[in-house]
Amino acid sequence: MGGLVLLFLCWAVADATLYQDCGSVASDVEFTVEGCEVPPCVLPRGDVFQVDFKFTASRDTSTLTIGAWATIGGIEFPWEGIDTDGCHFTTCPITGGSVVHWTMPVEILTEYPAISVVVTFKLTDDAGDPQTCALLPVTIV
Repeated sequence: MGGLVLLFLCWAVADATLYQDCGSVASDVEFTVEGCEVPPCVLPRGDVFQVDFKFTASRDTSTLTIGAWATIGGIEFPWEGIDTDGCHFTTCPITGGSVVHWTMPVEILTEYPAISVVVTFKLTDDAGDPQTCALLPVTIV
């Protein structure tokens, strides 16, 4: 019986990506980067991949703002060109206590250098609090 429970738990989290939470106020936060379960995620230039948050909202909010940046040598560089309106990728308004599934395509531009960085993805509610925040090491190739 214990083996069956362990098998189920492994299956339940098999699709999620391991990441470091950076202050999410939502609960039950799951973060997934398509094709990556264990960091560093290897992201080829010229590819598009899906970034996904699933979470239970901590409060009502009519907006979600996307923040994404790479940290190189302690300096944050904004991820240029992304649509910062998180409601374009899920249904808003959001009710506190509801389960939210947010998915956004992200393109790795060919102009990006081949480099290893820490990427931050954050969804901020209309009170200015991070419903979700994930830090993830990535290697751009």
